[in-house]
Amino acid sequence: MARKDDSARDKPARRLLEQLNTYTVGAPPGVTGDALPDAVFDVAAFDTIKNQINLQLVNLEALNMLNTLGQITSMQSQSGPIPNTGVVKATGALTSTGKVTLFQPDPGQVYQVMAMSMDPEGSGAYRGIGTLDDRSGGGMVELFDTSGTGSAEALSYDTPLYIDHELYLTFNVITVDTSLQLKAALIRVR
Repeated sequence: MARKDDSARDKPARRLLEQLNTYTVGAPPGVTGDALPDAVFDVAAFDTIKNQINLQLVNLEALNMLNTLGQITSMQSQSGPIPNTGVVKATGALTSTGKVTLFQPDPGQVYQVMAMSMDPEGSGAYRGIGTLDDRSGGGMVELFDTSGTGSAEALSYDTPLYIDHELYLTFNVITVDTSLQLKAALIRVR
């Protein structure tokens, strides 16, 4: 009861609750179509709300409430992936040599790489190098250096592999006869 009273008296916490009062934690199991709630609290709503709160003592109760909401709705992870945030990223068909960014999360986000594959088009020779690059210019670390002819292959790398805005995935095409594409499956963990 004290937590409820604290939140009711705290102006920032009250404003937070007013913004969220139309959301539900999630849809009940088996509910479909018109029976679904109008607004389910999702990761986009969580990010919007959390980015409005300054880290100040006056906002302590709102921050505590946000932490509780994040845990209840699974939009904040303490030790694993955030549901419904998996993505597959691809470089597109690369037909010339050079380096491209495969995926760079937004500031404050962290993704775990679950799988990667290199997919050549046609039967020509290829060579590609995947790296983690440091945005601050501190260098890069090679994840794989793979070459072959004509067939797609899963790529091996040390796991777990996490990326964020400062340390992100790049792909360097060294040799390509037709076209080459790098794909990665990722899931957000923070």
